[in-house]
Amino acid sequence: METVEVKNPATGELLYTLSECPEEQLQASFKRAWEAYAVVRGMTVRERVEEAGKLRRYMVEHQDHMVEQICRETGKSRTDALMAELYSSLDMIRYYEKHAERILREQKAPTPLVLFPKQSRIWFEPLGPVLVIAPWNYPFVLSFQPVLSAFLAGNSVLLKSSSYTPIKGLYEDMLEGSGFVKDAIQVIYGTRATGKRLIDLKPRKVFFTGSVGAGRKIMAQAAEHLIPVELELGGKDPMLVFEDADLERAAAGARWGGMVNCGQTCTSVERVYVQESVYEKFLALMKEKLESLRTLEGRTGEENEAELEMGCMTTAFQVQTVTEQVEEAVQQGARLITGGRCTTGTHNYAPTLVADVTPSMRIAVEESFGPVLAAAKFRTEEEAIALANASPYGLSASVWTADRERAVRVARAIETGNVSINNALATQANSALPFGGVKESGFGRYKGAFGLYSFCSVKSVLLDKGRFRSDFHWYPYSRRKYALFSQLLEVLYKDAKPALLRFLPLVFKLMRLNGRG
Repeated sequence: METVEVKNPATGELLYTLSECPEEQLQASFKRAWEAYAVVRGMTVRERVEEAGKLRRYMVEHQDHMVEQICRETGKSRTDALMAELYSSLDMIRYYEKHAERILREQKAPTPLVLFPKQSRIWFEPLGPVLVIAPWNYPFVLSFQPVLSAFLAGNSVLLKSSSYTPIKGLYEDMLEGSGFVKDAIQVIYGTRATGKRLIDLKPRKVFFTGSVGAGRKIMAQAAEHLIPVELELGGKDPMLVFEDADLERAAAGARWGGMVNCGQTCTSVERVYVQESVYEKFLALMKEKLESLRTLEGRTGEENEAELEMGCMTTAFQVQTVTEQVEEAVQQGARLITGGRCTTGTHNYAPTLVADVTPSMRIAVEESFGPVLAAAKFRTEEEAIALANASPYGLSASVWTADRERAVRVARAIETGNVSINNALATQANSALPFGGVKESGFGRYKGAFGLYSFCSVKSVLLDKGRFRSDFHWYPYSRRKYALFSQLLEVLYKDAKPALLRFLPLVFKLMRLNGRG
Protein backbone atom coordinates (compact mmCIF):
# COMPACT_ATOMS: atom_id res chain seq x y z
CA MET A 1 0.00 0.00 0.00
CA GLU A 2 1.37 3.40 -1.02
CA THR A 3 2.70 5.65 1.74
CA VAL A 4 2.79 9.45 1.42
CA GLU A 5 5.30 11.63 3.27
CA VAL A 6 3.92 14.99 4.34
CA LYS A 7 6.67 17.58 4.75
CA ASN A 8 6.94 21.22 5.75
CA PRO A 9 7.80 22.89 2.41
CA ALA A 10 9.61 25.74 4.15
CA THR A 11 12.00 23.53 6.15
CA GLY A 12 11.84 20.09 4.57
CA GLU A 13 10.90 18.60 7.95
CA LEU A 14 8.94 15.33 7.77
CA LEU A 15 5.68 15.98 9.60
CA TYR A 16 4.03 12.56 9.26
CA THR A 17 3.24 9.79 6.82
CA LEU A 18 -0.09 8.65 5.41
CA SER A 19 -1.17 5.34 3.96
CA GLU A 20 -3.80 4.72 1.31
CA CYS A 21 -7.22 4.32 2.88
CA PRO A 22 -8.12 0.58 3.08
CA GLU A 23 -11.16 -0.55 1.10
CA GLU A 24 -13.05 -1.78 4.16
CA GLN A 25 -12.58 1.63 5.79
CA LEU A 26 -13.98 3.39 2.71
CA GLN A 27 -16.99 1.10 2.71
CA ALA A 28 -17.58 1.72 6.42
CA SER A 29 -17.27 5.50 5.98
CA PHE A 30 -19.74 5.47 3.12
CA LYS A 31 -22.20 3.41 5.17
CA ARG A 32 -21.92 5.92 8.02
CA ALA A 33 -22.44 8.74 5.53
CA TRP A 34 -25.78 7.26 4.49
CA GLU A 35 -26.79 6.82 8.12
CA ALA A 36 -25.77 10.40 8.92
CA TYR A 37 -27.65 11.63 5.85
CA ALA A 38 -30.89 10.31 7.34
CA VAL A 39 -30.19 12.42 10.43
CA VAL A 40 -29.11 15.57 8.62
CA ARG A 41 -31.98 15.41 6.14
CA GLY A 42 -34.42 15.26 9.04
CA MET A 43 -33.03 18.42 10.63
CA THR A 44 -34.54 21.81 9.96
CA VAL A 45 -32.38 24.39 8.19
CA ARG A 46 -32.20 26.32 11.45
CA GLU A 47 -30.88 23.25 13.26
CA ARG A 48 -28.18 22.79 10.62
CA VAL A 49 -27.27 26.47 10.88
CA GLU A 50 -26.89 26.03 14.64
CA GLU A 51 -24.49 23.15 14.01
CA ALA A 52 -22.46 25.45 11.74
CA GLY A 53 -22.39 27.96 14.59
CA LYS A 54 -20.57 25.37 16.70
CA LEU A 55 -17.82 25.24 14.07
CA ARG A 56 -17.65 29.04 13.94
CA ARG A 57 -17.06 29.32 17.68
CA TYR A 58 -14.46 26.54 17.63
CA MET A 59 -12.52 28.16 14.76
CA VAL A 60 -12.37 31.53 16.51
CA GLU A 61 -11.24 29.96 19.78
CA HIS A 62 -8.58 27.75 18.13
CA GLN A 63 -7.47 30.04 15.32
CA ASP A 64 -3.79 30.10 16.28
CA HIS A 65 -3.53 26.32 16.36
CA MET A 66 -5.32 25.99 13.02
CA VAL A 67 -3.15 28.66 11.39
CA GLU A 68 0.03 26.96 12.60
CA GLN A 69 -0.94 23.59 11.15
CA ILE A 70 -1.99 25.08 7.83
CA CYS A 71 1.30 27.02 7.60
CA ARG A 72 3.39 23.96 8.44
CA GLU A 73 1.91 21.97 5.59
CA THR A 74 1.57 24.68 2.93
CA GLY A 75 4.45 27.07 3.62
CA LYS A 76 2.15 30.09 3.37
CA SER A 77 2.48 33.17 5.58
CA ARG A 78 0.49 33.36 8.80
CA THR A 79 -1.58 36.30 7.56
CA ASP A 80 -2.46 34.47 4.34
CA ALA A 81 -3.55 31.46 6.39
CA LEU A 82 -5.56 33.55 8.84
CA MET A 83 -7.37 35.71 6.32
CA ALA A 84 -7.82 33.39 3.33
CA GLU A 85 -8.36 30.12 5.15
CA LEU A 86 -10.14 31.15 8.38
CA TYR A 87 -11.70 34.56 7.75
CA SER A 88 -13.32 33.43 4.49
CA SER A 89 -14.68 30.30 6.16
CA LEU A 90 -16.04 32.20 9.15
CA ASP A 91 -17.62 34.85 6.95
CA MET A 92 -19.43 32.17 4.94
CA ILE A 93 -20.86 30.70 8.14
CA ARG A 94 -22.05 34.14 9.21
CA TYR A 95 -23.67 34.75 5.82
CA TYR A 96 -25.58 31.47 5.91
CA GLU A 97 -26.58 31.99 9.54
CA LYS A 98 -28.43 35.07 8.30
CA HIS A 99 -29.72 33.83 4.95
CA ALA A 100 -29.80 30.02 4.65
CA GLU A 101 -33.38 29.64 5.87
CA ARG A 102 -34.63 32.20 3.38
CA ILE A 103 -32.62 30.70 0.51
CA LEU A 104 -33.87 27.15 1.11
CA ARG A 105 -37.45 28.11 1.89
CA GLU A 106 -40.21 26.84 -0.38
CA GLN A 107 -40.69 29.26 -3.28
CA LYS A 108 -43.89 30.16 -5.07
CA ALA A 109 -43.84 30.09 -8.85
CA PRO A 110 -46.27 31.70 -11.31
CA THR A 111 -49.04 29.46 -12.62
CA PRO A 112 -50.40 30.02 -16.16
CA LEU A 113 -54.02 30.96 -16.69
CA VAL A 114 -54.99 27.60 -18.13
CA LEU A 115 -53.94 25.90 -14.90
CA PHE A 116 -55.95 28.18 -12.59
CA PRO A 117 -56.69 27.64 -9.67
CA LYS A 118 -53.74 25.30 -9.22
CA GLN A 119 -50.68 26.50 -7.31
CA SER A 120 -47.00 26.05 -8.22
CA ARG A 121 -44.14 25.60 -5.78
CA ILE A 122 -40.37 24.92 -5.84
CA TRP A 123 -38.82 22.79 -3.12
CA PHE A 124 -35.10 22.49 -2.39
CA GLU A 125 -34.26 19.03 -1.12
CA PRO A 126 -30.93 17.34 -0.27
CA LEU A 127 -29.18 14.91 -2.58
CA GLY A 128 -27.58 12.36 -0.27
CA PRO A 129 -23.91 11.74 0.59
CA VAL A 130 -21.71 14.22 -1.29
CA LEU A 131 -18.00 13.75 -2.11
CA VAL A 132 -15.79 16.84 -1.88
CA ILE A 133 -12.24 16.47 -3.24
CA ALA A 134 -9.96 19.17 -1.85
CA PRO A 135 -6.94 20.93 -3.45
CA TRP A 136 -3.51 21.40 -1.90
CA ASN A 137 -3.16 25.18 -2.23
CA TYR A 138 -5.94 26.15 0.21
CA PRO A 139 -6.53 22.85 2.01
CA PHE A 140 -8.98 24.24 4.55
CA VAL A 141 -11.09 27.00 2.99
CA LEU A 142 -11.48 25.36 -0.42
CA SER A 143 -12.72 22.22 1.26
CA PHE A 144 -14.69 23.83 4.08
CA GLN A 145 -16.81 26.10 1.92
CA PRO A 146 -18.29 23.36 -0.31
CA VAL A 147 -18.51 21.01 2.69
CA LEU A 148 -20.46 23.60 4.67
CA SER A 149 -22.76 24.36 1.73
CA ALA A 150 -23.49 20.68 1.16
CA PHE A 151 -24.24 20.14 4.86
CA LEU A 152 -26.53 23.17 5.18
CA ALA A 153 -28.46 21.92 2.14
CA GLY A 154 -29.16 18.72 4.10
CA ASN A 155 -26.46 16.32 2.90
CA SER A 156 -23.78 14.30 4.62
CA VAL A 157 -20.26 14.82 3.28
CA LEU A 158 -17.19 12.72 2.59
CA LEU A 159 -14.13 14.95 2.28
CA LYS A 160 -11.14 13.55 0.39
CA SER A 161 -8.17 15.71 1.44
CA SER A 162 -5.15 16.40 -0.74
CA SER A 163 -2.25 14.02 -0.22
CA TYR A 164 0.16 16.99 -0.45
CA THR A 165 -1.48 19.01 2.33
CA PRO A 166 -3.85 16.67 4.19
CA ILE A 167 -3.93 18.83 7.38
CA LYS A 168 -4.45 15.53 9.17
CA GLY A 169 -6.47 15.81 12.36
CA LEU A 170 -7.49 19.44 11.88
CA TYR A 171 -11.02 18.61 10.77
CA GLU A 172 -11.39 15.76 13.24
CA ASP A 173 -10.35 18.00 16.14
CA MET A 174 -12.76 20.70 15.02
CA LEU A 175 -15.70 18.35 14.55
CA GLU A 176 -15.10 16.52 17.81
CA GLY A 177 -14.17 19.60 19.83
CA SER A 178 -17.17 21.60 18.66
CA GLY A 179 -19.71 18.85 19.31
CA PHE A 180 -20.80 18.84 15.66
CA VAL A 181 -23.37 16.25 14.60
CA LYS A 182 -21.61 12.89 14.39
CA ASP A 183 -20.49 11.51 11.00
CA ALA A 184 -22.19 14.30 9.04
CA ILE A 185 -18.71 15.24 7.81
CA GLN A 186 -16.02 12.57 7.48
CA VAL A 187 -12.45 13.01 6.27
CA ILE A 188 -10.75 10.43 4.04
CA TYR A 189 -6.98 10.39 3.47
CA GLY A 190 -5.07 8.98 0.54
CA THR A 191 -3.90 9.68 -3.00
CA ARG A 192 -5.89 10.02 -6.23
CA ALA A 193 -6.40 6.26 -6.12
CA THR A 194 -8.52 6.69 -3.00
CA GLY A 195 -10.48 9.45 -4.71
CA LYS A 196 -11.23 7.14 -7.64
CA ARG A 197 -12.48 4.42 -5.31
CA LEU A 198 -14.72 6.92 -3.54
CA ILE A 199 -16.32 7.94 -6.84
CA ASP A 200 -16.99 4.27 -7.60
CA LEU A 201 -19.01 4.10 -4.36
CA LYS A 202 -21.49 6.38 -6.16
CA PRO A 203 -21.92 9.49 -4.04
CA ARG A 204 -24.85 11.65 -5.06
CA LYS A 205 -22.56 14.45 -6.24
CA VAL A 206 -18.83 15.12 -6.66
CA PHE A 207 -17.40 18.58 -6.00
CA PHE A 208 -13.79 18.90 -7.16
CA THR A 209 -11.30 21.75 -6.90
CA GLY A 210 -8.01 21.30 -8.71
CA SER A 211 -6.32 21.12 -12.08
CA VAL A 212 -7.99 20.90 -15.48
CA GLY A 213 -6.36 17.54 -16.20
CA ALA A 214 -7.56 15.98 -12.97
CA GLY A 215 -11.00 17.53 -13.46
CA ARG A 216 -11.38 15.86 -16.85
CA LYS A 217 -10.52 12.46 -15.36
CA ILE A 218 -12.97 12.89 -12.49
CA MET A 219 -15.73 14.00 -14.84
CA ALA A 220 -15.12 11.00 -17.12
CA GLN A 221 -15.26 8.56 -14.21
CA ALA A 222 -18.35 10.17 -12.69
CA ALA A 223 -20.06 10.04 -16.09
CA GLU A 224 -19.89 6.25 -16.04
CA HIS A 225 -22.18 6.33 -12.98
CA LEU A 226 -24.17 9.41 -14.11
CA ILE A 227 -22.99 11.26 -11.01
CA PRO A 228 -23.31 15.05 -11.33
CA VAL A 229 -20.06 16.93 -10.86
CA GLU A 230 -19.06 20.47 -10.11
CA LEU A 231 -15.57 21.48 -11.21
CA GLU A 232 -13.62 24.45 -9.86
CA LEU A 233 -10.47 24.37 -11.98
CA GLY A 234 -7.56 26.59 -12.97
CA GLY A 235 -7.25 30.16 -14.12
CA LYS A 236 -4.98 32.50 -16.04
CA ASP A 237 -6.57 35.65 -14.78
CA PRO A 238 -6.05 38.92 -16.66
CA MET A 239 -5.67 42.38 -15.15
CA LEU A 240 -6.45 45.27 -17.51
CA VAL A 241 -4.88 48.61 -16.55
CA PHE A 242 -6.04 51.66 -18.52
CA GLU A 243 -4.08 54.89 -18.73
CA ASP A 244 -6.54 56.80 -16.50
CA ALA A 245 -6.27 54.29 -13.65
CA ASP A 246 -4.71 55.13 -10.29
CA LEU A 247 -1.39 53.46 -11.11
CA GLU A 248 -0.16 53.36 -7.51
CA ARG A 249 -3.30 51.54 -6.43
CA ALA A 250 -3.22 49.27 -9.49
CA ALA A 251 0.41 48.33 -8.86
CA ALA A 252 -0.34 47.60 -5.21
CA GLY A 253 -3.34 45.52 -6.29
CA ALA A 254 -1.26 43.60 -8.81
CA ARG A 255 1.38 42.89 -6.19
CA TRP A 256 -1.13 41.50 -3.72
CA GLY A 257 -3.31 39.81 -6.32
CA GLY A 258 -0.33 38.10 -7.92
CA MET A 259 1.70 37.23 -4.83
CA VAL A 260 -0.88 36.35 -2.16
CA ASN A 261 -0.39 32.72 -1.10
CA CYS A 262 2.81 32.84 -3.17
CA GLY A 263 0.69 33.10 -6.33
CA GLN A 264 -0.84 29.68 -5.69
CA THR A 265 -4.42 30.86 -6.03
CA CYS A 266 -6.69 29.87 -8.90
CA THR A 267 -7.77 33.52 -9.15
CA SER A 268 -4.25 34.98 -8.88
CA VAL A 269 -3.46 37.86 -11.18
CA GLU A 270 -1.23 36.14 -13.75
CA ARG A 271 -1.52 38.29 -16.90
CA VAL A 272 -1.19 42.08 -16.65
CA TYR A 273 -2.17 44.11 -19.72
CA VAL A 274 -1.28 47.80 -19.44
CA GLN A 275 -2.19 50.62 -21.83
CA GLU A 276 0.82 51.62 -23.91
CA SER A 277 1.13 55.21 -22.66
CA VAL A 278 1.67 54.14 -19.02
CA TYR A 279 3.28 50.73 -19.61
CA GLU A 280 6.88 51.52 -18.64
CA LYS A 281 5.80 53.63 -15.67
CA PHE A 282 3.66 50.78 -14.39
CA LEU A 283 6.52 48.27 -14.80
CA ALA A 284 8.79 50.53 -12.74
CA LEU A 285 6.18 50.78 -9.99
CA MET A 286 5.70 47.01 -10.00
CA LYS A 287 9.44 46.37 -9.77
CA GLU A 288 9.73 48.63 -6.73
CA LYS A 289 6.73 47.08 -5.00
CA LEU A 290 7.70 43.47 -5.67
CA GLU A 291 11.24 43.97 -4.44
CA SER A 292 9.94 45.48 -1.18
CA LEU A 293 7.96 42.36 -0.24
CA ARG A 294 9.06 40.58 2.93
CA THR A 295 9.61 36.96 1.86
CA LEU A 296 11.36 33.85 3.16
CA GLU A 297 14.34 34.49 0.87
CA GLY A 298 17.50 34.62 2.98
CA ARG A 299 15.76 33.26 6.07
CA THR A 300 16.06 29.86 7.70
CA GLY A 301 12.53 28.86 6.72
CA GLU A 302 11.38 28.83 10.34
CA GLU A 303 10.70 32.53 10.66
CA ASN A 304 7.02 32.60 9.74
CA GLU A 305 5.94 35.52 11.88
CA ALA A 306 3.00 37.85 11.29
CA GLU A 307 5.26 40.31 9.44
CA LEU A 308 6.07 37.79 6.72
CA GLU A 309 4.18 38.79 3.59
CA MET A 310 4.94 35.93 1.21
CA GLY A 311 5.77 32.38 2.22
CA CYS A 312 7.19 29.68 0.00
CA MET A 313 5.66 27.55 -2.71
CA THR A 314 4.10 24.33 -1.48
CA THR A 315 5.20 21.66 -3.96
CA ALA A 316 8.45 20.97 -5.80
CA PHE A 317 6.65 20.21 -9.07
CA GLN A 318 5.03 23.65 -9.07
CA VAL A 319 8.39 25.33 -8.46
CA GLN A 320 9.68 23.49 -11.52
CA THR A 321 6.71 24.62 -13.63
CA VAL A 322 7.23 28.27 -12.72
CA THR A 323 10.99 28.07 -13.29
CA GLU A 324 10.54 26.56 -16.75
CA GLN A 325 7.92 29.11 -17.80
CA VAL A 326 10.03 32.10 -16.78
CA GLU A 327 13.27 30.79 -18.30
CA GLU A 328 11.53 29.88 -21.55
CA ALA A 329 9.85 33.31 -21.82
CA VAL A 330 13.18 35.12 -21.36
CA GLN A 331 14.79 32.89 -23.98
CA GLN A 332 11.98 33.84 -26.37
CA GLY A 333 12.54 37.57 -25.91
CA ALA A 334 10.62 38.60 -22.79
CA ARG A 335 12.25 41.00 -20.29
CA LEU A 336 12.87 39.81 -16.75
CA ILE A 337 12.14 42.94 -14.71
CA THR A 338 12.72 41.36 -11.29
CA GLY A 339 12.84 37.97 -9.60
CA GLY A 340 13.11 34.81 -11.66
CA ARG A 341 15.19 32.96 -9.09
CA CYS A 342 14.67 30.24 -6.50
CA THR A 343 16.93 29.81 -3.47
CA THR A 344 18.81 26.54 -3.94
CA GLY A 345 17.37 23.63 -1.99
CA THR A 346 14.19 25.50 -1.05
CA HIS A 347 10.73 26.35 -2.41
CA ASN A 348 11.46 30.09 -1.99
CA TYR A 349 10.78 31.50 -5.45
CA ALA A 350 11.26 35.27 -5.60
CA PRO A 351 8.41 37.63 -6.60
CA THR A 352 8.77 37.85 -10.36
CA LEU A 353 7.73 40.24 -13.13
CA VAL A 354 8.24 39.31 -16.78
CA ALA A 355 7.48 41.98 -19.38
CA ASP A 356 6.85 42.07 -23.14
CA VAL A 357 5.18 38.69 -23.05
CA THR A 358 3.64 37.55 -26.33
CA PRO A 359 0.46 35.44 -26.71
CA SER A 360 2.42 32.44 -28.00
CA MET A 361 4.56 32.07 -24.87
CA ARG A 362 3.66 29.35 -22.36
CA ILE A 363 3.75 31.92 -19.57
CA ALA A 364 0.90 33.77 -21.30
CA VAL A 365 -1.21 30.68 -21.93
CA GLU A 366 -0.63 28.05 -19.27
CA GLU A 367 -1.41 28.51 -15.61
CA SER A 368 1.73 29.50 -13.67
CA PHE A 369 0.37 29.05 -10.14
CA GLY A 370 3.32 30.80 -8.58
CA PRO A 371 4.58 34.29 -7.69
CA VAL A 372 4.87 35.42 -11.30
CA LEU A 373 3.27 38.29 -13.22
CA ALA A 374 3.43 38.26 -17.03
CA ALA A 375 2.99 41.77 -18.51
CA ALA A 376 2.24 43.10 -21.97
CA LYS A 377 0.91 46.37 -23.39
CA PHE A 378 -2.18 47.26 -25.39
CA ARG A 379 -3.37 50.31 -27.34
CA THR A 380 -7.16 50.22 -27.43
CA GLU A 381 -10.02 48.95 -25.31
CA GLU A 382 -10.90 46.41 -28.00
CA GLU A 383 -7.34 45.05 -28.02
CA ALA A 384 -7.35 44.76 -24.21
CA ILE A 385 -10.57 42.73 -24.28
CA ALA A 386 -9.23 40.48 -27.04
CA LEU A 387 -6.05 39.80 -25.06
CA ALA A 388 -8.01 39.04 -21.91
CA ASN A 389 -10.24 36.58 -23.77
CA ALA A 390 -7.38 34.89 -25.63
CA SER A 391 -7.18 32.14 -23.04
CA PRO A 392 -8.72 28.70 -22.53
CA TYR A 393 -9.50 29.80 -18.97
CA GLY A 394 -12.23 32.06 -17.64
CA LEU A 395 -12.20 32.20 -13.86
CA SER A 396 -11.58 35.76 -12.73
CA ALA A 397 -10.38 39.13 -14.02
CA SER A 398 -9.93 42.73 -12.95
CA VAL A 399 -10.42 46.07 -14.73
CA TRP A 400 -8.64 49.22 -13.56
CA THR A 401 -9.89 52.59 -14.81
CA ALA A 402 -11.36 55.86 -13.55
CA ASP A 403 -14.09 55.65 -16.20
CA ARG A 404 -16.99 53.78 -14.59
CA GLU A 405 -18.86 53.26 -17.86
CA ARG A 406 -15.79 51.78 -19.50
CA ALA A 407 -15.14 49.59 -16.45
CA VAL A 408 -18.60 48.06 -16.65
CA ARG A 409 -18.47 47.76 -20.44
CA VAL A 410 -15.13 45.93 -20.36
CA ALA A 411 -16.14 43.77 -17.40
CA ARG A 412 -19.19 42.57 -19.36
CA ALA A 413 -17.06 41.80 -22.41
CA ILE A 414 -14.53 39.61 -20.60
CA GLU A 415 -15.32 35.88 -20.71
CA THR A 416 -15.03 35.01 -17.04
CA GLY A 417 -17.02 33.97 -14.00
CA ASN A 418 -15.86 36.79 -11.71
CA VAL A 419 -14.73 40.38 -12.24
CA SER A 420 -13.35 42.94 -9.79
CA ILE A 421 -13.27 46.60 -10.79
CA ASN A 422 -10.36 48.64 -9.40
CA ASN A 423 -9.59 45.75 -7.08
CA ALA A 424 -8.08 42.27 -7.15
CA LEU A 425 -9.74 39.00 -6.11
CA ALA A 426 -12.41 41.12 -4.41
CA THR A 427 -15.43 39.02 -5.43
CA GLN A 428 -14.12 36.19 -3.26
CA ALA A 429 -14.34 38.40 -0.18
CA ASN A 430 -18.15 38.53 -0.40
CA SER A 431 -19.85 35.32 0.71
CA ALA A 432 -23.06 36.44 -0.99
CA LEU A 433 -21.49 36.32 -4.45
CA PRO A 434 -21.47 33.00 -6.33
CA PHE A 435 -18.04 31.71 -7.33
CA GLY A 436 -17.13 29.65 -10.38
CA GLY A 437 -15.68 29.79 -13.86
CA VAL A 438 -16.38 29.36 -17.55
CA LYS A 439 -14.50 27.61 -20.37
CA GLU A 440 -11.72 25.38 -18.99
CA SER A 441 -11.99 26.95 -15.55
CA GLY A 442 -14.90 24.61 -14.87
CA PHE A 443 -18.61 24.95 -14.25
CA GLY A 444 -21.05 25.23 -11.41
CA ARG A 445 -21.15 27.78 -8.61
CA TYR A 446 -20.71 27.79 -4.87
CA LYS A 447 -21.07 30.49 -2.21
CA GLY A 448 -24.15 32.68 -1.93
CA ALA A 449 -27.61 31.32 -2.71
CA PHE A 450 -26.23 29.36 -5.67
CA GLY A 451 -23.85 27.59 -3.31
CA LEU A 452 -26.77 25.96 -1.51
CA TYR A 453 -28.79 25.24 -4.64
CA SER A 454 -25.74 23.44 -6.08
CA PHE A 455 -26.18 20.76 -3.44
CA CYS A 456 -29.95 20.49 -3.72
CA SER A 457 -32.42 18.55 -5.76
CA VAL A 458 -34.71 21.26 -7.10
CA LYS A 459 -38.21 19.80 -7.06
CA SER A 460 -41.13 21.30 -8.96
CA VAL A 461 -44.55 20.84 -7.33
CA LEU A 462 -48.03 21.65 -8.64
CA LEU A 463 -50.83 21.66 -6.05
CA ASP A 464 -54.34 20.77 -7.27
CA LYS A 465 -57.24 20.47 -4.82
CA GLY A 466 -58.85 17.94 -7.16
CA ARG A 467 -62.29 19.53 -7.22
CA PHE A 468 -63.12 18.32 -10.74
CA ARG A 469 -63.27 14.82 -12.16
CA SER A 470 -60.91 15.74 -15.00
CA ASP A 471 -58.98 18.63 -16.48
CA PHE A 472 -60.26 20.05 -19.76
CA HIS A 473 -57.09 19.03 -21.64
CA TRP A 474 -57.46 15.38 -20.62
CA TYR A 475 -59.17 12.70 -22.75
CA PRO A 476 -61.44 12.36 -24.60
CA TYR A 477 -60.18 14.33 -27.60
CA SER A 478 -62.53 15.51 -30.35
CA ARG A 479 -62.68 17.82 -33.35
CA ARG A 480 -64.67 20.28 -31.30
CA LYS A 481 -62.05 20.26 -28.51
CA TYR A 482 -59.22 20.70 -31.02
CA ALA A 483 -60.97 23.75 -32.52
CA LEU A 484 -61.42 25.27 -29.05
CA PHE A 485 -57.75 24.60 -28.20
CA SER A 486 -56.71 26.35 -31.40
CA GLN A 487 -58.81 29.40 -30.49
CA LEU A 488 -57.37 29.31 -26.95
CA LEU A 489 -53.79 29.48 -28.26
CA GLU A 490 -54.68 32.47 -30.40
CA VAL A 491 -56.33 34.27 -27.48
CA LEU A 492 -53.40 33.61 -25.13
CA TYR A 493 -50.38 34.10 -27.35
CA LYS A 494 -51.13 36.06 -30.53
CA ASP A 495 -50.87 39.47 -28.88
CA ALA A 496 -48.55 40.78 -26.18
CA LYS A 497 -51.25 40.29 -23.52
CA PRO A 498 -53.94 37.59 -23.30
CA ALA A 499 -57.42 38.65 -24.38
CA LEU A 500 -59.09 37.76 -21.06
CA LEU A 501 -62.63 38.56 -22.15
CA ARG A 502 -62.35 35.96 -24.91
CA PHE A 503 -60.38 33.53 -22.73
CA LEU A 504 -63.01 32.76 -20.09
CA PRO A 505 -65.82 31.73 -22.48
CA LEU A 506 -63.45 29.29 -24.22
CA VAL A 507 -62.46 27.73 -20.91
CA PHE A 508 -66.09 27.25 -19.91
CA LYS A 509 -66.82 25.54 -23.24
CA LEU A 510 -63.85 23.20 -22.76
CA MET A 511 -64.96 22.41 -19.21
CA ARG A 512 -68.45 21.52 -20.38
CA LEU A 513 -66.97 19.15 -22.99
CA ASN A 514 -65.29 17.23 -20.17
CA GLY A 515 -68.31 17.27 -17.95
CA ARG A 516 -66.98 19.95 -15.65
CA GLY A 517 -69.42 22.74 -16.48
